[in-house]
Amino acid sequence: MTWLEYNEALQELRTDSEVVVGTGAQATWRVRRADLMPRHFIVSTSADGAAIRPFSSDAVVTVNGRQLGAGNSRLTDGDLIGAGSGEFRFWATVPGETRSVAKAPVAAHLLDLRRHSALSLHRVSTGIGRDDSNVLVIDDDAAASFHAEVRREAGGHALRASDSGPVRVNGRVVSAPVMLKEGDEIEIATLCVRYTREELPEGVGAEMAQRVTSSIGEETPAVQSRRVRSSSVEGLSSAVTVRAPMRAVAFVSSVIAAVAIATLLLLHRGP
Repeated sequence: MTWLEYNEALQELRTDSEVVVGTGAQATWRVRRADLMPRHFIVSTSADGAAIRPFSSDAVVTVNGRQLGAGNSRLTDGDLIGAGSGEFRFWATVPGETRSVAKAPVAAHLLDLRRHSALSLHRVSTGIGRDDSNVLVIDDDAAASFHAEVRREAGGHALRASDSGPVRVNGRVVSAPVMLKEGDEIEIATLCVRYTREELPEGVGAEMAQRVTSSIGEETPAVQSRRVRSSSVEGLSSAVTVRAPMRAVAFVSSVIAAVAIATLLLLHRGP
């Protein structure tokens, strides 16, 4: 008899059967707190052993850190299955002592050496695209509004491309979700970044959000707006400086005119 374990809960795997793991009503084993899809992966058993496969091409599943393809992959005793934010353990016989401990999320960055910057992937989801609601905003017409997403799942980070434009990983266009590995090069429009879990190079700081332009030397809108406001203030200051003496001249002229009128009135009345 074989078993699946999650957070010390056990699901029995009977011979010649399939167990669908997910959050939906059609899942055999519903796991609600692991950020799974309604039907995320399937474990099947037979007299020859057990195998696992993702339910669909959109489901990211890893076994011992390796991303699974569309077909069946054999499971061996003690294998660690990563899916969503959860970790499952496969037991071919009696469940062993896993001593599961909650792990801290993997710390990683998208490193842009050309701009000497790095974007922290501390969120569950990091959106990339032209729309301002993305964490990484690309000011380039070649980028779609919501071009791609880096999502924390299966014990690492998965890159999910939308259907709005090409996304390349190490020069290859990808459409299905891809688990990122150390050093992977990601290209979106004119943006080229490297996925890394290592310590950042000297002089490169981690940013919580980032905005990039199609030209490396071009200023971001935030910088431009600050300069526009600064120029406006300087212009206003100059205008006040010029207008101040003009107002003084106008005041003196009005006083002289009033005195002249009063004098003319007195002369007209006579002695």
